[in-house]
Amino acid sequence: MLKAKYGWELSVDGIVADQDIFNHILKNRGIEDADHFFNMGKESLHNPFLLEDMTKAVNRILLAISLNDPIIIYGDYDCDGITAISVLYRALKKLNANIHYDLPDRFSDGYGLNLKAVDDIIQKGYKLVITVDNGITCIDEVEKLQKAGIDCIITDHHEQKGILPPAFAIIHAKISNHYPWKELAGVAVAYKLAVAVLDNDLDELLDLVMIGTIADLMPLKDENQALVNLGLKQFQKTTHPGLKKLIQHSHLDQLNETAIAFKIAPKINSSGRLGKAKDAVQLLITDSDEEANRLILDIEQNHSTRKDLTEESFITCERVMNIENNVLVIASTELHEGIIGICAQKIAEKYQKSTIVINIDEEGIGKGSCRAFGQDNILEMLDASSDLLVKYGGHSQAAGLTIEAGKIPELIKRLNSFSKTSSQPILTIDMELKISETSLSTVKKLEKYSFFTGAYLFSHLVVVSKMILAQKHTKLLVQDDFKSFEAIIFNHLDYYYLLEPGDVIDIVGGLSINQWKSKESLQILIKDLRCQDFQLLDWRNYQENTLLPTLQSPTSLVIDDSYIETHLDNQKIEQPLSPLTIVIGPFKKANYINKLLSKDYLAPIYRLIQNKLSIERHQLYPLIGGNPWLVEMALKVFCEIGLIECIDNSIKILKQTGIKKSLDDSDTYRYLKKMKSAYDFYIDNPYIYLKKHFVNLLEV
Repeated sequence: MLKAKYGWELSVDGIVADQDIFNHILKNRGIEDADHFFNMGKESLHNPFLLEDMTKAVNRILLAISLNDPIIIYGDYDCDGITAISVLYRALKKLNANIHYDLPDRFSDGYGLNLKAVDDIIQKGYKLVITVDNGITCIDEVEKLQKAGIDCIITDHHEQKGILPPAFAIIHAKISNHYPWKELAGVAVAYKLAVAVLDNDLDELLDLVMIGTIADLMPLKDENQALVNLGLKQFQKTTHPGLKKLIQHSHLDQLNETAIAFKIAPKINSSGRLGKAKDAVQLLITDSDEEANRLILDIEQNHSTRKDLTEESFITCERVMNIENNVLVIASTELHEGIIGICAQKIAEKYQKSTIVINIDEEGIGKGSCRAFGQDNILEMLDASSDLLVKYGGHSQAAGLTIEAGKIPELIKRLNSFSKTSSQPILTIDMELKISETSLSTVKKLEKYSFFTGAYLFSHLVVVSKMILAQKHTKLLVQDDFKSFEAIIFNHLDYYYLLEPGDVIDIVGGLSINQWKSKESLQILIKDLRCQDFQLLDWRNYQENTLLPTLQSPTSLVIDDSYIETHLDNQKIEQPLSPLTIVIGPFKKANYINKLLSKDYLAPIYRLIQNKLSIERHQLYPLIGGNPWLVEMALKVFCEIGLIECIDNSIKILKQTGIKKSLDDSDTYRYLKKMKSAYDFYIDNPYIYLKKHFVNLLEV
């Protein structure tokens, strides 16, 4: 039995027929008229002057341009912030503004406008600061700019905290009573300001607005959907050399929301995660093909490095974490600060526990990223341990913290007593389908309209085979009504180890089209999975260093070295069993026992001791070059049949009486023979025989 990680909640009753899939998706998304929804355009964009302070901000910018005053745009290092800088920079360049940009270093500065940046702005003599995708909480920073005689225009979409900064103007949809749509991304707010300043629709910038909106996971409704529709059309004919290079290097089959979410935006984000966000900004603002050619190589390298660092750090996290903790707190000097958030999310999802991943620097200061699981509120947890933290912030599901390394053990102790997770988080499923009855044309239509978040239930699939791709992905071949389909989960190997051919499973996943040698076939992208029947997992051949998944107790039984040793004397192995999952192996001692039962192995050890007459244990180990357990068991056999004497650490040969010694006179030797018999049963019999054996036991 393999439990699902989530609670499954179907939006539609029954199995949906192929011809009804698209309409149900529209209904689930609240879309009444698909043609209207996907063709929303400029008529759906709201007047930028409905935003509070817009007129004031426009007049101040135009004044600065007329005086040739130096203006600086201060952004953020994520995709929304990077595209927001690019939009406003490109727009103001059209007016020949004396325009510059900057953004914080992820590692030394943290998020948004900071006092170090303010000092630099004052020193360099800027006369006007415009923040994009940040600034709404920067009270001290804006006050310092104000005292230095520098006006600040804030454009942001994040939540305010208490009082507003004393800025010259604040452009923010959520604090603008007359603006009808509140969920604009940072880049969209910057675009609104640009449109108002230039009194122009700035169609050529809509592709950048679209990328930032999708990357920041903004709700695709109302004005956002219109911006995405317009941006995708512009993206197909983009005039920006940097975007052209991103398209070229991303090998995109279609230029749609899916391509932006999974190919384009991650590459822009990767540079920010490595402290190289300016590479991405420069790529998006350059008009030089030559510079774009150079910068795209940097962007691709940054993305590749980020992926490698994520893989390495994830492995490190799994190696050092204590899975028994209620909240997984992983602290190491071997992590990279830019990807600890990704690792925390992946660990929380895999192990279904709230997770904090902390990178410790050379000075013993840890910077952590937190992700909540289930009903946990990670911010409440941090509130209860605030006395241990240098600083922290975030919301119920995600947060960041800074802590001294020496205080991490106490943090772990407190968090373990605080976790509230008591039920599975819910995974909303669009509908149940029969994949064998789902057409390629329907999936192509879903892909065309970028319904990449669709989740479907596929029941009673039979696992035909399994394999590991690129040492990190699991691919299953599953059968539905005698038709075979691939099901894949990326960066996840647990299902490879937790399933065997013949298992009957239910999968929740997305649908995609796999193209191989001009042949198209449907493919399931696994989100969650369960097996409700008895399972026998064959782990007999896995190596000692294989990172095997943790099994769910008490519904599982592992028959390994420890189990055989524990149950050999009371003969419980052959008794009826109740667990719904039984694992065989891995067996580490089977080969050792075969050696110990062989005279060819024991005789040289005895002759070595005999030649020395007397020897210390620590001297014997390197001479034999064997496992200490092996050596000790051999010595025990020799002692029991009177060949040697072991006193503390000393081993002494005993004078023989001439009576022939038999290894079977040793209790240990006889015990090892019984163990070999048990091992042989589990090792020599084929999987099919063993599964029938356990099914029969369970039916008793």
